[in-house]
Order: sequence, then structure tokens, then C-alpha cells
Amino acid sequence: MKKIVIAIIAVVLLALFFFLNNNNEETEKMQQETNNQDEEKEEAEYKHPPEKAQNLLDEQEQLESDILSESEGSTLDDPYVKLDPYNRSPLAALVIFDTNEAAKVSFTVKGKDDETNISKTMKDFKTHHELPVLGLYPDHDNTVKITAETESGETLKKTITITTGELPDYIPDVDIKTVDKNNVDIEKNELTFAIPSTKFVYGFDINGDIRWYGSGYNSHVLQELNNGHLLYLGKDDNSGTAYNRLFETDYMGKLYNAFKISDADAEREAKGMERTLIHHDAAELPSGNLLLTVNDNGDKYMEDTMIEIDRETGDVVKKIDLKDLFPAEAYEDYDSTESEDGSTDWFHQNSVVYDERDDSIIISGRNSDTVMKIDYETEEIKWMLAYPEGWNKTMQEHLIDGQGKDFKYPGGQHDANILPDFDNNPDTLDLLLYDNNVVVTRGDEDLSKQFSAATHYRINEKTKEAEVIWSYGEERGEAFFTNIIGSARYLQDKGNMLIDFGHVDSGEQSNIVEVTHNKESDVVFEAEITDFPKGAWVYRSVRYSLYTNTWENKFKLNE
Repeated sequence: MKKIVIAIIAVVLLALFFFLNNNNEETEKMQQETNNQDEEKEEAEYKHPPEKAQNLLDEQEQLESDILSESEGSTLDDPYVKLDPYNRSPLAALVIFDTNEAAKVSFTVKGKDDETNISKTMKDFKTHHELPVLGLYPDHDNTVKITAETESGETLKKTITITTGELPDYIPDVDIKTVDKNNVDIEKNELTFAIPSTKFVYGFDINGDIRWYGSGYNSHVLQELNNGHLLYLGKDDNSGTAYNRLFETDYMGKLYNAFKISDADAEREAKGMERTLIHHDAAELPSGNLLLTVNDNGDKYMEDTMIEIDRETGDVVKKIDLKDLFPAEAYEDYDSTESEDGSTDWFHQNSVVYDERDDSIIISGRNSDTVMKIDYETEEIKWMLAYPEGWNKTMQEHLIDGQGKDFKYPGGQHDANILPDFDNNPDTLDLLLYDNNVVVTRGDEDLSKQFSAATHYRINEKTKEAEVIWSYGEERGEAFFTNIIGSARYLQDKGNMLIDFGHVDSGEQSNIVEVTHNKESDVVFEAEITDFPKGAWVYRSVRYSLYTNTWENKFKLNE
């Protein structure tokens, strides 16, 4: 009997042991999950996230309701015309009318020649018509021709005149120095856009005439999104001291979303410039969320952090602090530049682009003379394109090895972006950037400041080797050297390169140059931009169509 009791006790103790052990494992597992959630929460925490500016959207809804009331009863013979309907786009107008029979409408803003006509045909047959008229000339009686083709085949026509006001003082002079109309890559309804570091953003046609501008000041960010809308970094008011609004808008000035940006961590890059929290760039992610370059919520460092925000709410869902990727000496011992606000600008991130091939991002840091690729999920460095001196052993493992006697590492560079796959090799990446060619922290001192150039690199991501495929700028010499800013973009239709030498003559002039992407690098377009206030130089230049295939046929007032 005693043995049986002992056996029972042993079984009970063994069962209790397994129970407690399993319970401890489960507790540890739950604790680990909690810790992971806390880490994810901490990762996404940002002291001053963007706040949705619902009041602006509510005000717009009332404005559109008023416009619909005012335009009621308008006909093609007597259409309703509203210049700058949203008070954000002075060279745009909204034309509204009804037709008795469903009709498809087309319209043209007459240019100074046939090449500068701005035309659009609306997609559907309708009886109610809301025409987003874009590309008006400033200070001009613009002729707009409207044609309505009814479903029964009848053609109705109307010509109207829309008178616009003068350009504001801070919009500079645009002088077209060169244009090869047979080879320039400007398609129908396209303008060359000059995106400033501050003041007005504007677009001009092949003749150099301004055909669009935003009445709200802009800094660095005017980006076309996948849905055809524009991401626009602006202010509450042009007199404000900080860029504190992020808009999703269109060329008409209609808002689709708006966020208020905190002034608390805004920094000033140079004396006399406004402060900003979001700076330099943004990337649209596959989810539709936005990845923004921001300051790090602290007083010590600036322009070394990115946040991903929810496209609809502005909630911060991910935060990347570049200090976590670099050894401490990279930022703690940095002394190459001084910031106007006293914060250490050790990296100075000025571009970010998403690479869908491997869920990664490519970023540029001017003050570290570095372009690098980062795994977006793990935040691990994949490679670094940078001069090989001045790195510790761990960072050296990520460095790209330049090949060929003409290879040059970038210095103080801007606007790193992904090119099409020219060699059909899955191991290589074609990369375009604007090489300011100024040694900030590391580089070739003998070559520094002799020229600036747009450069096409081909990087073998498997072997971590790179070669220079093409470059343009050295032939322009010191005259086109730019110590700061600049951009280079590939033009899809003809394969030319659009280059912004934005800080020529120490910032007194910007030159936008389009060249062929071949050995000859023929100049097919060049615009010289002058007479602008400090900071209103061309930070970046792009070519956009006023009428994309996405937003214009969806444009409709809220009813």
C-alpha cells in the first residue's frame, strides 16, 4: 500500500512539474510577444506626428456646394466660369454647364503656337459637365475653345475668354537658351516644373512661359502620386515661418487630404530660410502610405530620420532612425558642417526612393557623401555607394567597389533614383543621381568643386561592384558647379536626361538642361532661371503632364 501511495505522489508531482514548466513556457512566450509589440510600438512612436486637417476638407466641401448652387442652370452658350476655384491655382479655371443631350466634351487653351496648346477630351458622354481648365497664361485674355459632340452626332461649339492676373513678384525669369524641337522630350500638355527650396513652385512650357503655379509657398516636395494627385509641402499661410502643411491635391488646387505638421521639431537649414520638419523628399509605398524624411524629435541631430505615415489618418506606423544603422562616431564626432539652428546635420538626407524588386529603399545623405540601400523590413544595410576611406571595419563590409579608370564616387550628391533595367540582368541596378562633386566628409579633394554632373551608375548588388555608364556635367566645368541642391531625372518617352544645375553662381541662377542619354550627350533643351529671392532656386526639376490619365476624368465637385 505504501508503494502505491508513493507511486501516486510521484505521478502527481511529475504532472505538476510538466504543468508548471508548460505554463512558464507559455508565460515566457506571451511576455516575448508583449515585448515585441512594445518594440514595434516604440519603433513607430514619434513625438509630433502629422494631424489630419479635417477643417480644410470641410471648408472645401462647403465651397464646392456653393459653386454648384451658383452654376445651376448654366448652358454651353452661357457657361459658368470660376477662375482659381480653390484659391490655390491661379492659372486654372472651372467651367460648368449642362447640355440637353449627353455629350463628350473637349477643350483647348490656345497657346502662342500650336505646340503650346493645352487640350483635353473628357472621357464620358454626360449632360452635366465640369471642365478642369489648366494651362492659362498669366496676365492674359486666354482663349478657350470648347467642343461638345452629342451621342446623336451633333457638334456644339463655344469660345470663351478667361482673364488672369499678373504673376507674383517672387516668380523668377525663365529664359530658354536652347531648344531642339525634334529631339526634346516634352509631350502634349507637359510642362517643365521648377520645385524650389522655398517660395513658389511653377511649371513652364517649351517657350519658357509660366502656365501653372501654386499660390501657396512650397518647399522641396511636389510629387506626382500613383493616383495622379500631387503631394505638396506648404504652409498655413505664406507669411508663416515654418512649412507646416502636407497636402494631397491636384493642379486645380482641390484637396483630397491635408495634414498639419508640427513646428516643434522644425529646423532651419540656413540663415534667412524658413523652418521645416518634413524636408527634401517623400516616397509613396506600395500600400499607398507615405515615407517622409523628417527630423528626429531631438535637439541634437537633424535630417536623419524617416517616418511612414498612414495615407488617410497621418498615424506614424514606422520610424527609421539612421543613427541606429551607423556607428556612434559617425554622428557624435561629426564636424564637417554647422547647422543654423545648432543641431548636428551629420547625414543630411535629401532623397528616398522605394525599390519594389526587393522591398528596400535607396537614400542619399549629402553630408556623409553616401548613397545606400536599406532593407525596408529589417532596416539592415544592403550596400553603400561611398568613397571607401573613413569607415570602420563593419561599415566597410557594405561598400560598393568602383570599377574602371573613369569611376568616380559621388560627393555631396542629391536625388538618387532608380532607372529602367537597361542590361536585363537581375543582379544589377541602374541608378541615376546628381553628383554635386563636393567633398563634405570624404572623397577626392583634388577633383572636388571642379564640376557637378548627372551620373548613371550600374551596381551589381550580388558582387557589390559598380561602374559608371554615363555622365554629363564635367564638360560644363566650374561654371555649372553647384555646392548644394540639384537633380537628375530620366525621361521615359525619348530616353533623355533632365538635369537641374540648381545652385549655379553661388545660388544666383538655376539651369535646367535636357541632354541625350548617349556618348554625345547633345543638349536639346536648356532654360536659365534668374531673379529669384534667396532659397527660391530650383531644388529639383521634373516633367509632368497637366492632365494625367488618372485624376482628370475623376475630377468632380462633391454634391
